[in-house]
Amino acid sequence: MADIIAIKDYLKKLQKIINFDAEFKFFSYNLIKKRKIDDITCCIIASLPESYKKMLKTKNDIQKYSSVLSYGLLTKLLARKFFLDKNLCMVNTGEVNKLISAIIVTIERDIKNIEDLFNS
Repeated sequence: MADIIAIKDYLKKLQKIINFDAEFKFFSYNLIKKRKIDDITCCIIASLPESYKKMLKTKNDIQKYSSVLSYGLLTKLLARKFFLDKNLCMVNTGEVNKLISAIIVTIERDIKNIEDLFNS
């Protein structure tokens, strides 16, 4: 079984970075250094079990697992670069916070179900 506590901690750290480590804030958008986001997302990906990563890539039955769907949307939102500086990401804090909260709530159940699916 994956280390769920570590994954949730990394997601909370990502949420803190997005909310408090912005280089510039503009209404609901924060400009955050891409390096900071990449560092924490790398830790999240490393903590995820292989079966979960396969589900992210294949996108089979993705509607069954809300954390997989939310994580896919989260990665797209975090990848938006600022047009004036490619080292900054333009992050909509409201949407990203909702997705991270949804992932934290459902990831434990989804990982268990996905691992059961791949082990059967």
